[in-house]
Amino acid sequence: MIRQQFNDKIGSIDDQLSSSSLVARAGQFMAVIITLGLISMISSILVTESLSGDAEQINQAGALRMQAIRVSRANLLVQDDSKPLVTKEMQIFEDKLSQLFFGGITSTIDNPQILAQHKKIVALWQSIKTNIESSTAEDFDQFTLVIDKLVSLLQMESEKKLTLLRLIQGITLLSTLIVTSFVLVRLNRTVISPLKQLVRVASEAGKGNFDTRVDYIADNELGVLSRTIHRMSKQLKNTYQEFEDRVAQKTQELTQSNQSLEVLYLAARSLSNSEYHQIDQEIIQELEQVLEFGKVSIVLSETSINELIIYKANTNIIDHKNRDIHQFVLEKQGHFFGDIVWQIPKDKNPEAWQRQLLQAMADIVATSIDLEQKKNSENRLLIAEERAVIARELHDSLAQSLSFLKVQMSLLTRKMQKGLPEEQVNETIDDIKQGLNNAYLQLRELLTTFRLKLDDPSLENALQGTVAEFIEKCQHDIELKFELPQNYLSASQEVHVLQIIRESLSNVHRHAQATAAGIRLFKDNNKINIDIWDNGKGISDNLEQQGHFGLGIMRERAKSLNAQLHVQANSPTGTQITLEFIH
Repeated sequence: MIRQQFNDKIGSIDDQLSSSSLVARAGQFMAVIITLGLISMISSILVTESLSGDAEQINQAGALRMQAIRVSRANLLVQDDSKPLVTKEMQIFEDKLSQLFFGGITSTIDNPQILAQHKKIVALWQSIKTNIESSTAEDFDQFTLVIDKLVSLLQMESEKKLTLLRLIQGITLLSTLIVTSFVLVRLNRTVISPLKQLVRVASEAGKGNFDTRVDYIADNELGVLSRTIHRMSKQLKNTYQEFEDRVAQKTQELTQSNQSLEVLYLAARSLSNSEYHQIDQEIIQELEQVLEFGKVSIVLSETSINELIIYKANTNIIDHKNRDIHQFVLEKQGHFFGDIVWQIPKDKNPEAWQRQLLQAMADIVATSIDLEQKKNSENRLLIAEERAVIARELHDSLAQSLSFLKVQMSLLTRKMQKGLPEEQVNETIDDIKQGLNNAYLQLRELLTTFRLKLDDPSLENALQGTVAEFIEKCQHDIELKFELPQNYLSASQEVHVLQIIRESLSNVHRHAQATAAGIRLFKDNNKINIDIWDNGKGISDNLEQQGHFGLGIMRERAKSLNAQLHVQANSPTGTQITLEFIH
Protein backbone atom coordinates (compact mmCIF):
# COMPACT_ATOMS: atom_id res chain seq x y z
CA MET A 1 0.00 0.00 0.00
CA ILE A 2 2.76 2.43 1.00
CA ARG A 3 4.79 1.46 -2.05
CA GLN A 4 1.78 2.07 -4.30
CA GLN A 5 1.24 5.52 -2.75
CA PHE A 6 4.93 6.27 -3.22
CA ASN A 7 4.78 5.21 -6.88
CA ASP A 8 1.63 7.30 -7.44
CA LYS A 9 3.33 10.29 -5.89
CA ILE A 10 6.40 9.80 -8.06
CA GLY A 11 4.12 9.45 -11.11
CA SER A 12 2.30 12.68 -10.29
CA ILE A 13 5.61 14.49 -9.89
CA ASP A 14 6.77 13.12 -13.26
CA ASP A 15 3.52 14.38 -14.88
CA GLN A 16 4.06 17.81 -13.38
CA LEU A 17 7.66 17.90 -14.56
CA SER A 18 6.94 16.60 -18.07
CA SER A 19 5.87 20.03 -19.32
CA SER A 20 8.30 22.21 -17.35
CA SER A 21 11.31 20.01 -16.88
CA LEU A 22 14.66 21.74 -16.91
CA VAL A 23 16.05 18.84 -18.87
CA ALA A 24 13.30 19.25 -21.48
CA ARG A 25 13.91 22.98 -21.71
CA ALA A 26 17.63 22.45 -21.99
CA GLY A 27 16.92 19.97 -24.78
CA GLN A 28 14.73 22.50 -26.56
CA PHE A 29 17.36 25.20 -26.32
CA MET A 30 20.00 22.80 -27.58
CA ALA A 31 17.72 21.77 -30.44
CA VAL A 32 17.23 25.44 -31.44
CA ILE A 33 20.97 26.11 -31.35
CA ILE A 34 21.73 22.93 -33.28
CA THR A 35 19.01 23.77 -35.82
CA LEU A 36 20.46 27.22 -36.37
CA GLY A 37 23.87 25.69 -36.81
CA LEU A 38 22.57 23.14 -39.25
CA ILE A 39 20.71 25.81 -41.25
CA SER A 40 23.85 27.91 -41.38
CA MET A 41 25.97 24.97 -42.44
CA ILE A 42 23.53 23.71 -45.10
CA SER A 43 22.99 27.22 -46.52
CA SER A 44 26.69 27.84 -46.60
CA ILE A 45 27.24 24.52 -48.34
CA LEU A 46 24.58 25.27 -50.94
CA VAL A 47 25.87 28.78 -51.61
CA THR A 48 29.41 27.50 -51.73
CA GLU A 49 28.39 24.83 -54.22
CA SER A 50 26.66 27.47 -56.33
CA LEU A 51 29.92 29.39 -56.40
CA SER A 52 31.71 26.36 -57.72
CA GLY A 53 32.73 27.02 -61.38
CA ASP A 54 32.00 30.76 -61.29
CA ALA A 55 35.67 31.62 -61.31
CA GLU A 56 36.19 29.28 -64.25
CA GLN A 57 33.33 30.91 -66.13
CA ILE A 58 34.77 34.35 -65.45
CA ASN A 59 38.16 33.12 -66.64
CA GLN A 60 36.62 31.60 -69.75
CA ALA A 61 34.72 34.83 -70.45
CA GLY A 62 37.97 36.77 -70.04
CA ALA A 63 39.75 34.30 -72.30
CA LEU A 64 36.92 34.73 -74.83
CA ARG A 65 37.48 38.48 -74.69
CA MET A 66 41.21 37.99 -75.26
CA GLN A 67 40.54 35.61 -78.15
CA ALA A 68 38.27 38.21 -79.78
CA ILE A 69 41.16 40.66 -79.63
CA ARG A 70 43.45 38.09 -81.22
CA VAL A 71 40.95 37.45 -84.01
CA SER A 72 40.73 41.20 -84.56
CA ARG A 73 44.50 41.52 -84.68
CA ALA A 74 44.88 38.59 -87.12
CA ASN A 75 42.15 39.98 -89.33
CA LEU A 76 43.70 43.45 -89.45
CA LEU A 77 47.15 42.15 -90.24
CA VAL A 78 46.11 39.72 -92.93
CA GLN A 79 43.26 40.64 -95.29
CA ASP A 80 43.26 37.38 -97.19
CA ASP A 81 40.60 34.83 -96.19
CA SER A 82 42.77 32.02 -97.17
CA LYS A 83 45.23 32.79 -94.51
CA PRO A 84 45.26 30.00 -91.98
CA LEU A 85 45.99 32.25 -88.96
CA VAL A 86 42.65 34.02 -89.11
CA THR A 87 40.81 30.77 -89.64
CA LYS A 88 42.64 29.20 -86.71
CA GLU A 89 41.91 32.11 -84.37
CA MET A 90 38.25 32.15 -85.37
CA GLN A 91 37.98 28.40 -84.73
CA ILE A 92 39.50 28.84 -81.29
CA PHE A 93 37.03 31.65 -80.55
CA GLU A 94 34.06 29.50 -81.60
CA ASP A 95 35.27 26.63 -79.41
CA LYS A 96 35.60 28.93 -76.38
CA LEU A 97 32.21 30.49 -77.12
CA SER A 98 30.52 27.08 -77.29
CA GLN A 99 32.15 25.89 -74.02
CA LEU A 100 31.52 29.12 -72.10
CA PHE A 101 28.80 27.68 -69.74
CA PHE A 102 29.81 24.02 -69.71
CA GLY A 103 32.23 24.23 -66.73
CA GLY A 104 30.03 25.79 -64.03
CA ILE A 105 26.62 25.39 -62.49
CA THR A 106 24.00 25.70 -65.15
CA SER A 107 21.89 27.92 -62.87
CA THR A 108 24.17 30.76 -63.80
CA ILE A 109 22.62 31.06 -67.29
CA ASP A 110 19.20 31.34 -65.62
CA ASN A 111 20.01 34.99 -65.13
CA PRO A 112 18.11 36.82 -67.94
CA GLN A 113 20.75 39.51 -68.32
CA ILE A 114 23.56 36.97 -68.66
CA LEU A 115 21.50 34.91 -71.11
CA ALA A 116 20.59 37.99 -73.17
CA GLN A 117 24.19 39.14 -73.20
CA HIS A 118 25.30 35.66 -74.26
CA LYS A 119 22.82 35.66 -77.16
CA LYS A 120 23.97 39.13 -78.16
CA ILE A 121 27.57 37.92 -78.23
CA VAL A 122 26.58 34.89 -80.39
CA ALA A 123 24.62 37.16 -82.83
CA LEU A 124 27.46 39.68 -83.16
CA TRP A 125 29.93 36.85 -83.73
CA GLN A 126 27.84 35.43 -86.49
CA SER A 127 27.66 38.87 -88.08
CA ILE A 128 31.42 39.37 -87.77
CA LYS A 129 32.11 35.87 -88.96
CA THR A 130 29.95 36.37 -92.05
CA ASN A 131 31.44 39.75 -92.95
CA ILE A 132 34.98 39.14 -91.69
CA GLU A 133 36.53 40.89 -94.73
CA SER A 134 34.58 44.06 -94.17
CA SER A 135 34.87 44.04 -90.37
CA THR A 136 36.73 47.00 -89.03
CA ALA A 137 38.60 47.60 -85.83
CA GLU A 138 35.63 49.50 -84.46
CA ASP A 139 33.47 46.44 -85.00
CA PHE A 140 35.87 44.26 -83.05
CA ASP A 141 36.15 46.91 -80.29
CA GLN A 142 32.38 46.99 -80.02
CA PHE A 143 32.33 43.19 -79.90
CA THR A 144 34.98 43.21 -77.20
CA LEU A 145 32.95 45.63 -75.09
CA VAL A 146 29.94 43.28 -75.34
CA ILE A 147 32.10 40.37 -74.11
CA ASP A 148 33.50 42.58 -71.33
CA LYS A 149 29.97 43.35 -70.20
CA LEU A 150 29.33 39.56 -69.96
CA VAL A 151 32.37 39.25 -67.79
CA SER A 152 31.06 42.02 -65.57
CA LEU A 153 27.65 40.32 -65.34
CA LEU A 154 29.29 37.02 -64.38
CA GLN A 155 31.36 38.77 -61.72
CA MET A 156 28.30 40.53 -60.34
CA GLU A 157 26.40 37.22 -60.19
CA SER A 158 29.25 35.63 -58.23
CA GLU A 159 29.40 38.58 -55.83
CA LYS A 160 25.65 38.24 -55.23
CA LYS A 161 26.20 34.65 -54.12
CA LEU A 162 29.00 35.74 -51.77
CA THR A 163 26.76 38.46 -50.35
CA LEU A 164 24.03 35.89 -49.78
CA LEU A 165 26.53 33.63 -47.99
CA ARG A 166 27.62 36.50 -45.74
CA LEU A 167 24.00 37.36 -45.02
CA ILE A 168 23.13 33.78 -44.10
CA GLN A 169 26.16 33.47 -41.80
CA GLY A 170 25.50 36.84 -40.18
CA ILE A 171 21.84 36.03 -39.54
CA THR A 172 22.76 32.61 -38.16
CA LEU A 173 25.47 34.11 -35.91
CA LEU A 174 23.13 36.80 -34.64
CA SER A 175 20.38 34.26 -34.01
CA THR A 176 22.81 32.01 -32.17
CA LEU A 177 23.98 34.92 -29.99
CA ILE A 178 20.39 35.88 -29.21
CA VAL A 179 19.40 32.31 -28.35
CA THR A 180 22.59 31.81 -26.29
CA SER A 181 22.00 35.04 -24.36
CA PHE A 182 18.43 34.02 -23.71
CA VAL A 183 19.57 30.59 -22.56
CA LEU A 184 22.18 32.10 -20.22
CA VAL A 185 19.64 34.49 -18.70
CA ARG A 186 17.15 31.66 -18.24
CA LEU A 187 19.91 29.42 -16.88
CA ASN A 188 20.90 32.05 -14.31
CA ARG A 189 17.29 32.66 -13.27
CA THR A 190 16.07 29.06 -13.24
CA VAL A 191 19.21 27.09 -12.29
CA ILE A 192 22.15 29.09 -10.92
CA SER A 193 20.22 31.40 -8.60
CA PRO A 194 18.05 28.58 -7.13
CA LEU A 195 21.15 26.40 -6.72
CA LYS A 196 22.89 29.18 -4.79
CA GLN A 197 19.84 29.46 -2.53
CA LEU A 198 19.77 25.69 -2.03
CA VAL A 199 23.48 25.67 -1.19
CA ARG A 200 22.93 28.51 1.31
CA VAL A 201 19.99 26.66 2.89
CA ALA A 202 22.07 23.46 3.14
CA SER A 203 25.01 25.39 4.64
CA GLU A 204 22.78 27.07 7.23
CA ALA A 205 21.15 23.73 8.02
CA GLY A 206 24.60 22.28 8.62
CA LYS A 207 25.15 25.06 11.19
CA GLY A 208 21.88 24.24 12.93
CA ASN A 209 19.83 27.09 11.42
CA PHE A 210 16.73 25.56 9.85
CA ASP A 211 14.77 28.81 9.38
CA THR A 212 16.36 29.77 6.03
CA ARG A 213 13.94 29.34 3.13
CA VAL A 214 14.25 29.09 -0.68
CA ASP A 215 12.19 31.70 -2.53
CA TYR A 216 12.28 29.81 -5.82
CA ILE A 217 8.86 28.39 -6.78
CA ALA A 218 8.48 26.38 -9.99
CA ASP A 219 7.20 23.08 -11.29
CA ASN A 220 10.59 21.77 -12.36
CA GLU A 221 13.27 19.66 -10.77
CA LEU A 222 14.74 22.52 -8.75
CA GLY A 223 11.25 23.52 -7.62
CA VAL A 224 10.63 19.97 -6.39
CA LEU A 225 14.08 19.96 -4.76
CA SER A 226 13.34 23.32 -3.14
CA ARG A 227 10.04 22.11 -1.70
CA THR A 228 11.66 18.87 -0.58
CA ILE A 229 14.48 20.72 1.18
CA HIS A 230 11.91 23.03 2.74
CA ARG A 231 9.99 20.06 4.15
CA MET A 232 13.23 18.39 5.18
CA SER A 233 14.33 21.57 6.99
CA LYS A 234 11.05 21.65 8.90
CA GLN A 235 11.42 17.98 9.81
CA LEU A 236 15.05 18.50 10.81
CA LYS A 237 14.08 21.52 12.87
CA ASN A 238 11.41 19.51 14.66
CA THR A 239 13.82 16.60 15.12
CA TYR A 240 16.59 18.93 16.30
CA GLN A 241 14.24 20.61 18.73
CA GLU A 242 13.04 17.23 19.92
CA PHE A 243 16.65 16.12 20.46
CA GLU A 244 17.45 19.34 22.30
CA ASP A 245 14.42 18.79 24.51
CA ARG A 246 15.57 15.23 25.13
CA VAL A 247 19.10 16.41 25.90
CA ALA A 248 17.74 19.04 28.27
CA GLN A 249 15.55 16.42 29.92
CA LYS A 250 18.45 13.96 30.17
CA THR A 251 20.67 16.74 31.52
CA GLN A 252 18.07 17.54 34.14
CA GLU A 253 17.73 13.86 34.99
CA LEU A 254 21.53 13.49 35.23
CA THR A 255 21.70 16.59 37.42
CA GLN A 256 19.02 15.15 39.67
CA SER A 257 20.83 11.80 39.69
CA ASN A 258 24.14 13.47 40.57
CA GLN A 259 22.50 15.45 43.35
CA SER A 260 20.78 12.30 44.58
CA LEU A 261 24.02 10.33 44.50
CA GLU A 262 25.83 13.15 46.29
CA VAL A 263 23.22 13.21 49.06
CA LEU A 264 23.31 9.42 49.34
CA TYR A 265 27.12 9.46 49.38
CA LEU A 266 27.20 12.08 52.13
CA ALA A 267 24.65 10.11 54.12
CA ALA A 268 26.58 6.85 53.65
CA ARG A 269 29.89 8.51 54.58
CA SER A 270 28.35 10.19 57.62
CA LEU A 271 26.78 6.94 58.77
CA SER A 272 29.99 5.01 58.16
CA ASN A 273 32.02 7.45 60.22
CA SER A 274 29.55 7.75 63.11
CA GLU A 275 26.58 6.06 64.65
CA TYR A 276 23.26 6.29 62.86
CA HIS A 277 21.71 8.61 65.45
CA GLN A 278 24.50 11.15 64.84
CA ILE A 279 23.61 11.72 61.19
CA ASP A 280 24.01 15.36 60.23
CA GLN A 281 20.82 17.39 59.91
CA GLU A 282 22.35 19.09 56.84
CA ILE A 283 21.97 15.82 54.93
CA ILE A 284 18.21 15.92 55.53
CA GLN A 285 18.14 19.54 54.41
CA GLU A 286 20.09 18.71 51.23
CA LEU A 287 17.74 15.80 50.64
CA GLU A 288 14.78 18.16 50.87
CA GLN A 289 16.48 20.55 48.44
CA VAL A 290 17.06 17.76 45.92
CA LEU A 291 13.46 16.62 46.26
CA GLU A 292 12.46 20.26 45.50
CA PHE A 293 9.41 20.20 47.76
CA GLY A 294 8.09 18.55 50.90
CA LYS A 295 9.46 17.88 54.36
CA VAL A 296 11.53 14.80 55.25
CA SER A 297 11.81 13.24 58.69
CA ILE A 298 12.77 9.91 60.21
CA VAL A 299 10.63 8.04 62.75
CA LEU A 300 11.92 4.99 64.61
CA SER A 301 9.59 2.35 65.95
CA GLU A 302 11.81 0.46 68.42
CA THR A 303 12.73 1.84 71.80
CA SER A 304 16.20 0.38 71.46
CA ILE A 305 17.00 2.78 68.65
CA ASN A 306 14.92 5.78 69.64
CA GLU A 307 17.96 8.04 69.89
CA LEU A 308 16.91 9.95 66.74
CA ILE A 309 15.29 12.63 68.87
CA ILE A 310 15.95 15.35 66.31
CA TYR A 311 13.94 13.52 63.68
CA LYS A 312 11.17 12.48 66.05
CA ALA A 313 10.83 16.12 67.01
CA ASN A 314 10.29 16.98 63.34
CA THR A 315 7.39 14.57 63.08
CA ASN A 316 5.46 15.41 66.18
CA ILE A 317 3.06 17.50 64.17
CA ILE A 318 1.91 16.07 60.81
CA ASP A 319 -0.57 18.10 58.81
CA HIS A 320 -2.83 15.39 57.38
CA LYS A 321 -5.35 17.95 56.20
CA ASN A 322 -3.12 19.93 53.85
CA ARG A 323 -0.38 17.39 53.12
CA ASP A 324 -0.03 13.91 51.73
CA ILE A 325 2.11 11.51 53.71
CA HIS A 326 4.46 9.05 51.98
CA GLN A 327 6.31 6.51 54.10
CA PHE A 328 9.44 4.56 53.18
CA VAL A 329 10.16 1.61 55.42
CA LEU A 330 13.46 1.26 57.25
CA GLU A 331 13.83 -2.49 56.91
CA LYS A 332 16.84 -4.77 56.65
CA GLN A 333 16.76 -8.56 56.45
CA GLY A 334 13.28 -8.77 57.87
CA HIS A 335 13.96 -6.35 60.71
CA PHE A 336 11.73 -3.27 60.81
CA PHE A 337 13.30 -0.15 62.34
CA GLY A 338 10.89 2.65 61.40
CA ASP A 339 10.03 4.92 58.46
CA ILE A 340 11.25 7.89 56.47
CA VAL A 341 8.23 10.19 56.31
CA TRP A 342 7.83 12.60 53.39
CA GLN A 343 5.14 15.24 53.77
CA ILE A 344 4.22 16.96 50.50
CA PRO A 345 1.45 19.40 49.51
CA LYS A 346 -1.70 17.79 48.19
CA ASP A 347 -1.29 19.47 44.80
CA LYS A 348 2.09 17.79 44.22
CA ASN A 349 2.58 14.36 42.72
CA PRO A 350 5.81 12.54 43.58
CA GLU A 351 7.89 11.33 40.64
CA ALA A 352 9.58 7.97 40.32
CA TRP A 353 13.11 9.33 40.87
CA GLN A 354 12.02 11.02 44.10
CA ARG A 355 10.59 7.77 45.40
CA GLN A 356 13.74 5.92 44.39
CA LEU A 357 15.92 8.52 46.16
CA LEU A 358 13.94 8.28 49.40
CA GLN A 359 13.88 4.49 49.25
CA ALA A 360 17.66 4.46 48.71
CA MET A 361 18.08 6.77 51.69
CA ALA A 362 15.82 4.47 53.71
CA ASP A 363 17.97 1.49 52.72
CA ILE A 364 21.15 3.35 53.75
CA VAL A 365 19.71 4.34 57.15
CA ALA A 366 18.30 0.85 57.70
CA THR A 367 21.68 -0.67 56.78
CA SER A 368 23.43 1.67 59.21
CA ILE A 369 21.02 0.76 62.02
CA ASP A 370 21.36 -2.93 61.24
CA LEU A 371 25.16 -2.72 61.13
CA GLU A 372 25.26 -0.87 64.43
CA GLN A 373 23.01 -3.43 66.04
CA LYS A 374 25.20 -6.21 64.67
CA LYS A 375 28.24 -4.34 65.91
CA ASN A 376 26.68 -4.09 69.37
CA SER A 377 25.85 -7.78 69.27
CA GLU A 378 29.38 -8.63 68.19
CA ASN A 379 30.76 -6.42 70.93
CA ARG A 380 28.62 -8.24 73.47
CA LEU A 381 29.86 -11.57 72.12
CA LEU A 382 33.44 -10.34 72.24
CA ILE A 383 32.97 -9.16 75.79
CA ALA A 384 31.43 -12.49 76.74
CA GLU A 385 34.24 -14.34 74.99
CA GLU A 386 36.87 -12.18 76.66
CA ARG A 387 35.24 -12.76 80.04
CA ALA A 388 35.31 -16.49 79.35
CA VAL A 389 39.00 -16.21 78.45
CA ILE A 390 39.67 -14.24 81.64
CA ALA A 391 37.75 -16.80 83.69
CA ARG A 392 39.66 -19.65 82.06
CA GLU A 393 43.02 -17.94 82.56
CA LEU A 394 42.17 -17.17 86.20
CA HIS A 395 41.00 -20.72 86.72
CA ASP A 396 44.10 -22.24 85.12
CA SER A 397 46.61 -19.99 86.86
CA LEU A 398 45.65 -17.73 89.74
CA ALA A 399 42.77 -19.88 91.01
CA GLN A 400 45.03 -22.94 91.23
CA SER A 401 47.67 -20.92 93.05
CA LEU A 402 45.09 -19.66 95.51
CA SER A 403 43.78 -23.19 95.99
CA PHE A 404 47.34 -24.34 96.69
CA LEU A 405 47.73 -21.50 99.22
CA LYS A 406 44.42 -22.42 100.84
CA VAL A 407 45.60 -26.02 101.28
CA GLN A 408 48.93 -24.82 102.68
CA MET A 409 47.12 -22.53 105.14
CA SER A 410 44.99 -25.42 106.35
CA LEU A 411 48.12 -27.54 106.71
CA LEU A 412 49.85 -24.72 108.62
CA THR A 413 46.86 -24.38 110.93
CA ARG A 414 46.83 -28.08 111.74
CA LYS A 415 50.57 -28.12 112.37
CA MET A 416 50.30 -25.21 114.74
CA GLN A 417 47.34 -26.77 116.51
CA LYS A 418 49.30 -30.03 116.96
CA GLY A 419 52.32 -28.12 118.18
CA LEU A 420 54.67 -29.59 115.63
CA PRO A 421 58.28 -28.59 115.57
CA GLU A 422 59.16 -25.12 114.33
CA GLU A 423 61.10 -26.53 111.37
CA GLN A 424 57.98 -28.13 109.90
CA VAL A 425 55.94 -24.99 110.50
CA ASN A 426 58.59 -22.82 108.81
CA GLU A 427 58.68 -25.22 105.85
CA THR A 428 54.96 -24.74 105.35
CA ILE A 429 55.34 -20.96 105.72
CA ASP A 430 58.09 -20.97 103.05
CA ASP A 431 55.77 -22.88 100.70
CA ILE A 432 53.05 -20.29 101.32
CA LYS A 433 55.52 -17.45 100.58
CA GLN A 434 56.62 -19.16 97.36
CA GLY A 435 52.99 -19.69 96.39
CA LEU A 436 52.21 -16.00 97.03
CA ASN A 437 55.16 -14.94 94.84
CA ASN A 438 54.02 -17.23 92.05
CA ALA A 439 50.44 -15.96 92.33
CA TYR A 440 51.72 -12.38 92.15
CA LEU A 441 53.76 -13.14 89.01
CA GLN A 442 50.77 -14.87 87.41
CA LEU A 443 48.60 -11.85 88.23
CA ARG A 444 51.09 -9.51 86.53
CA GLU A 445 51.21 -11.74 83.48
CA LEU A 446 47.43 -11.77 83.28
CA LEU A 447 47.23 -8.00 83.69
CA THR A 448 49.76 -7.48 80.91
CA THR A 449 47.82 -9.82 78.65
CA PHE A 450 44.35 -8.36 79.28
CA ARG A 451 45.47 -4.75 79.02
CA LEU A 452 46.99 -5.24 75.55
CA LYS A 453 45.22 -3.38 72.69
CA LEU A 454 46.16 -3.17 69.01
CA ASP A 455 45.90 0.60 68.68
CA ASP A 456 48.08 0.87 65.58
CA PRO A 457 46.21 -0.13 62.40
CA SER A 458 49.33 -1.95 61.15
CA LEU A 459 50.55 -5.18 62.79
CA GLU A 460 54.07 -4.42 61.60
CA ASN A 461 54.11 -1.06 63.39
CA ALA A 462 52.67 -2.65 66.54
CA LEU A 463 55.41 -5.31 66.47
CA GLN A 464 58.07 -2.65 65.97
CA GLY A 465 56.81 -0.87 69.07
CA THR A 466 56.78 -4.15 71.03
CA VAL A 467 60.33 -5.00 69.90
CA ALA A 468 61.55 -1.52 70.90
CA GLU A 469 59.91 -1.97 74.32
CA PHE A 470 61.60 -5.32 75.00
CA ILE A 471 64.97 -4.19 73.62
CA GLU A 472 64.94 -1.57 76.36
CA LYS A 473 63.97 -4.20 78.95
CA CYS A 474 66.36 -6.95 77.80
CA GLN A 475 69.30 -4.68 76.99
CA HIS A 476 70.18 -6.70 73.83
CA ASP A 477 69.25 -6.72 70.14
CA ILE A 478 65.99 -8.25 68.95
CA GLU A 479 65.76 -8.78 65.18
CA LEU A 480 62.35 -8.35 63.44
CA LYS A 481 61.65 -9.68 59.93
CA PHE A 482 58.10 -8.89 58.84
CA GLU A 483 57.51 -10.56 55.45
CA LEU A 484 53.70 -10.58 55.37
CA PRO A 485 51.53 -8.43 53.06
CA GLN A 486 49.99 -5.41 54.70
CA ASN A 487 46.58 -6.02 56.32
CA TYR A 488 46.85 -9.70 55.40
CA LEU A 489 45.62 -11.00 58.77
CA SER A 490 42.24 -10.36 60.33
CA ALA A 491 41.93 -8.17 63.43
CA SER A 492 41.41 -11.18 65.72
CA GLN A 493 44.41 -12.99 64.22
CA GLU A 494 46.60 -9.91 64.63
CA VAL A 495 45.68 -9.63 68.37
CA HIS A 496 46.45 -13.30 69.06
CA VAL A 497 49.75 -13.17 67.11
CA LEU A 498 50.82 -10.02 68.95
CA GLN A 499 49.91 -11.62 72.32
CA ILE A 500 51.93 -14.76 71.59
CA ILE A 501 54.96 -12.73 70.49
CA ARG A 502 54.76 -10.51 73.59
CA GLU A 503 54.49 -13.55 75.85
CA SER A 504 57.51 -15.12 74.14
CA LEU A 505 59.59 -11.94 74.49
CA SER A 506 58.49 -11.69 78.12
CA ASN A 507 59.83 -15.21 78.73
CA VAL A 508 63.09 -14.23 77.01
CA HIS A 509 63.34 -11.20 79.27
CA ARG A 510 62.63 -13.07 82.51
CA HIS A 511 64.19 -16.48 81.98
CA ALA A 512 66.46 -16.79 78.91
CA GLN A 513 69.47 -14.70 79.99
CA ALA A 514 70.12 -14.24 76.23
CA THR A 515 72.31 -11.77 74.37
CA ALA A 516 70.26 -11.81 71.13
CA ALA A 517 66.80 -12.74 69.94
CA GLY A 518 64.76 -12.57 66.77
CA ILE A 519 61.27 -12.73 65.27
CA ARG A 520 60.32 -13.67 61.71
CA LEU A 521 56.83 -13.65 60.20
CA PHE A 522 56.47 -15.02 56.65
CA LYS A 523 53.96 -16.66 54.34
CA ASP A 524 54.46 -20.09 52.78
CA ASN A 525 51.68 -20.65 50.21
CA ASN A 526 48.51 -20.32 52.31
CA LYS A 527 50.28 -20.89 55.65
CA ILE A 528 51.48 -18.25 58.09
CA ASN A 529 54.72 -19.06 59.89
CA ILE A 530 56.07 -17.27 62.95
CA ASP A 531 59.52 -18.08 64.37
CA ILE A 532 60.74 -16.67 67.73
CA TRP A 533 64.27 -17.56 68.90
CA ASP A 534 66.94 -16.58 71.44
CA ASN A 535 70.47 -17.72 72.29
CA GLY A 536 69.87 -17.99 76.02
CA LYS A 537 70.18 -20.90 78.43
CA GLY A 538 67.26 -22.80 76.92
CA ILE A 539 63.97 -24.03 78.31
CA SER A 540 63.65 -26.62 81.05
CA ASP A 541 61.35 -29.62 80.76
CA ASN A 542 59.35 -28.82 83.94
CA LEU A 543 58.82 -25.11 83.25
CA GLU A 544 55.06 -25.27 83.71
CA GLN A 545 55.42 -27.35 86.84
CA GLN A 546 57.55 -24.57 88.31
CA GLY A 547 54.56 -22.18 88.19
CA HIS A 548 55.12 -20.49 84.77
CA PHE A 549 51.79 -20.42 83.00
CA GLY A 550 52.89 -18.27 79.97
CA LEU A 551 53.14 -21.31 77.72
CA GLY A 552 49.63 -22.33 78.68
CA ILE A 553 48.31 -18.93 77.67
CA MET A 554 50.26 -19.15 74.38
CA ARG A 555 48.78 -22.56 73.66
CA GLU A 556 45.27 -21.28 74.36
CA ARG A 557 45.76 -18.46 71.86
CA ALA A 558 47.30 -20.82 69.33
CA LYS A 559 44.23 -22.99 69.73
CA SER A 560 42.05 -19.96 68.96
CA LEU A 561 44.03 -19.54 65.72
CA ASN A 562 43.78 -23.26 64.89
CA ALA A 563 47.56 -23.13 64.88
CA GLN A 564 50.31 -25.54 65.82
CA LEU A 565 52.71 -24.29 68.50
CA HIS A 566 56.13 -25.93 68.96
CA VAL A 567 58.64 -25.09 71.68
CA GLN A 568 62.09 -26.65 71.24
CA ALA A 569 65.74 -26.09 71.89
CA ASN A 570 67.62 -23.85 69.51
CA SER A 571 70.97 -24.86 68.06
CA PRO A 572 73.50 -24.45 69.59
CA THR A 573 71.91 -22.69 72.57
CA GLY A 574 68.64 -21.03 73.39
CA THR A 575 65.01 -21.68 72.63
CA GLN A 576 62.93 -21.56 69.43
CA ILE A 577 59.13 -21.18 69.32
CA THR A 578 57.38 -21.98 66.03
CA LEU A 579 53.75 -21.04 65.28
CA GLU A 580 52.07 -22.22 62.08
CA PHE A 581 48.45 -21.78 60.96
CA ILE A 582 46.43 -21.61 57.75
CA HIS A 583 45.18 -18.17 56.74
